[in-house]
Amino acid sequence: MPFVFMIDIFKRLPGTNCGKCGMPTCTAFALKVKIAQQKITDCPFIKKEVTEVFEKKNITTPEDNYERVSRELEVIAKQVDFKESAKAIGGGFEVKNEQEIIKLKMLNKSYEMHKDGLFEDDKYCHDSWSKIIIYDYIRKKGGKSLTRNWVTLGYFPNTASHVKAFQRNAEEKISEAFNKNITSLKERCRQLNGTEDSGRMKADYICRFNLLPRVPLYLCFWDADEEFQASCKLFLDTSAEAYIDIEYLAYLVERFVEMFVNIK
Repeated sequence: MPFVFMIDIFKRLPGTNCGKCGMPTCTAFALKVKIAQQKITDCPFIKKEVTEVFEKKNITTPEDNYERVSRELEVIAKQVDFKESAKAIGGGFEVKNEQEIIKLKMLNKSYEMHKDGLFEDDKYCHDSWSKIIIYDYIRKKGGKSLTRNWVTLGYFPNTASHVKAFQRNAEEKISEAFNKNITSLKERCRQLNGTEDSGRMKADYICRFNLLPRVPLYLCFWDADEEFQASCKLFLDTSAEAYIDIEYLAYLVERFVEMFVNIK
């Protein structure tokens, strides 16, 4: 069963950003289809021949692809040197009941990699995307120091224009949610264990979050004034590509943004 890339889905959409699928842009919709949160047929303007192509390739249910990929990556991740990998990726290493364990956090959630697979809260993790990302992170063993050079997703090699559009959409969500309310934004950053930071950007507020132990995300926020609405930019360290596939990284950024603006 073939693995489908987001750009393959995006190319088959009308590109009108009409919003009738429930998403603001075709780019955002393509990502939802890729991560199996929506079906390509949710687009009311999708052509019949496109649907038939997806059916012939057995990709009408992308979750099957992700489960297959997660199983393949699990086999590889189980074979790495756990102690060496934990050190390279900024995770913890311990031996419990004669079993080696890698401990790490992703988006503030704690996970443990055992020889039996990935566990969350002492239960085997069944979320295919979490498994794909963490297994890939463990097996790649990035081992690269932070450069402190901040870039957007579009900086990385072989990233298509849809990634840039996706990030703009993510930034706009935060800008709109906290327009004229930087105090609430700072409180939300604290709730999500963000750390106030500084850098080359001259922003009203900068906060760092760890998507993964060695993959930081920098949120730069400019508060609204008499002339302009609030604005936000999301930056990553150039070392990120050594640790994680950039398409997986785009998905992590989306999950972070949804979590960030979902104030309860």
